[in-house]
Amino acid sequence: MNKILITGYVNPDLDAVAGMIAYSEFLNKSGKETMPGILGELHDEAKYVLDRFKIEYPEKIPNANDFNEVILVDSSDLTGIEGKISPEKVIEIIDHRKVHEADKFPNAKVQIELVGSASTLVAEKLIQNKIDISKKSAILLCGAIISNTLNFKGNVTTERDRSAFQFLNKTAQLPADFWRELFEAKSDLSGNKLKERIEGDLSWFNMGGKIIGIAQIEMIGAEKLIKERLGKIIDILEEIKKEMKFNLIFQNTIDLEQNKNFFVANDEEIKNLLEKVLGVKFNGSAAERENLIMRKQIVPLLKEELEK
Repeated sequence: MNKILITGYVNPDLDAVAGMIAYSEFLNKSGKETMPGILGELHDEAKYVLDRFKIEYPEKIPNANDFNEVILVDSSDLTGIEGKISPEKVIEIIDHRKVHEADKFPNAKVQIELVGSASTLVAEKLIQNKIDISKKSAILLCGAIISNTLNFKGNVTTERDRSAFQFLNKTAQLPADFWRELFEAKSDLSGNKLKERIEGDLSWFNMGGKIIGIAQIEMIGAEKLIKERLGKIIDILEEIKKEMKFNLIFQNTIDLEQNKNFFVANDEEIKNLLEKVLGVKFNGSAAERENLIMRKQIVPLLKEELEK
């Protein structure tokens, strides 16, 4: 196809979906032919916001090789695209992670800046170029910034995230309590939803010769979940570890009301590692930590320790 595909990692979250839709709009208004498209399945959070505001889903792309050029938003490593996209076809990368593989994409113009959300970087392009943004893109970008900064409580939050949100929300006009609505929608983990969420928001990293799986859940009521379903969480993590052939695995559960992290791990090696780099103390298979920390912040700490 002649159009440029704008996408994110496989099974994209809200930040990737918001970024791909809004950046496609920006480039199309700038005279380029692009289209947003997803590889795999949308995260539940992205589905929730799209459904909530009656926004059309991006097209599912069966084969990214049908496109000669690809732009990645909220993605900058080969693991995230799982061999679905040829690195040589990627012409641009917009991401916000400290740990990345941008050097593996030889033809890409790379913008990686440590803000809370990739959507902030896309919003700044619209602002700087004075491109009018549609209400749907403003809503998606605002939602992504709220999600990725944990409603501006996460340590990854910058003034750039706040400024972008304030600008966008003049158009989006989200309800004041939308953050709670968004996180409450992600907090129902009854029945099989728990396994679906753990599997759906799992990332893995090769660090110090070990493949480490990290599941992350952001919700309200994390402490109750850990108390009531710790055994089930461990069973799910062990099943994933065996199936995916990970060396280590753990879960980071973020509670937006308590401003705490709850970690679950069953392997002594990863428990010792987390205790060392995060200063937590495990009681059995669970540990908690005051002040919010996200997976994207934990990964560099683990990588530094494992690759000493």
